[in-house]
Amino acid sequence: MPMNDMYEEYMFIQRTGDFSKSVINKEIQKDILTVMRNHKVPYGVVLIADARDGRVLAVEEHSERKYNKGKYINMPLTAASIFKIVTLGTAIGTGIFNARDKIKYFDSPYSELNKYIEKRKLKSYGITTTVENAMALSNNSAFAEIGIRLNMKKLYEYADKFFFNNSSINGMKTGYIEKPRNSTEFIQLCSGLKYSYMSPFQGLLMMMAIANEGELKVPYINEKDSKKSIQVIKKTVATGLLDAMSSTTMIGTLRKQFLNDTEIAKRTYGKTGSLYGYSPDGYYNWFVGIYDGRKSRYAIIVLTVNDPEWSVKANYLAYKSIEFIRKYEEN
Repeated sequence: MPMNDMYEEYMFIQRTGDFSKSVINKEIQKDILTVMRNHKVPYGVVLIADARDGRVLAVEEHSERKYNKGKYINMPLTAASIFKIVTLGTAIGTGIFNARDKIKYFDSPYSELNKYIEKRKLKSYGITTTVENAMALSNNSAFAEIGIRLNMKKLYEYADKFFFNNSSINGMKTGYIEKPRNSTEFIQLCSGLKYSYMSPFQGLLMMMAIANEGELKVPYINEKDSKKSIQVIKKTVATGLLDAMSSTTMIGTLRKQFLNDTEIAKRTYGKTGSLYGYSPDGYYNWFVGIYDGRKSRYAIIVLTVNDPEWSVKANYLAYKSIEFIRKYEEN
């Protein structure tokens, strides 16, 4: 098995089926693949890692479109509202907002923000929410307001901290942002509507760092890989982001799926993102989150790319993944 290269280690397992030198939990891996196959996911990828020690417990893809495995898992793809994590991380890190703060916004929560700057100048009243609720409900207009208060260079610094830097770590390619040309494009970036691209592996790095108080235990598959740590963000930023992501399963975009089990819901921190994307073409549905188990904390990344005729939500695959964690890792 290759060493110190996550992508090559993953591809080795896919080619050979040999798990003997890996830290992957074969039961979790097998059950995730079965769920994706049974639900005929057009394209799906699931990654799970223990954020405390870096072990990758599952990394699997399935495609009813017959894509080759490995084609998209390590490629920057449309990040959608996942970029809101970077925006809020910047706001927390620079002392502008925290999860409990209130914020007033001036357009629909689902606005595409093309005329937001003009509308807020014309309106004498707005709608007030909390930053936590804005994160839970993925409120574009509220995040536009956060963006308006941010220093652009600081946002770029935090984008780099969260691996939007077009590089790689142990074979895992990271994504990038396209620099906005004006204030409207800047708030669209801050709200995750445009201009940000993230690989599934990069999403794993982000969630592992947040889950472990800002310190990334670099994920690994080969049991002989070097064990490395990177301080990605300050503990206060990681804690603030967890606070902001704590309501998504209770009142936000994950509520419908996760209230099947209130204990799982209370222990899960999450962010969703949905947007039409290309290469692969389809409606992208992201889940990035953390399950705070009794034995450890687990980072979970799910992406599904769906067809008009058939779709499988990332929320569902994330929920099933947590069930498998509880069954095979936490018992």
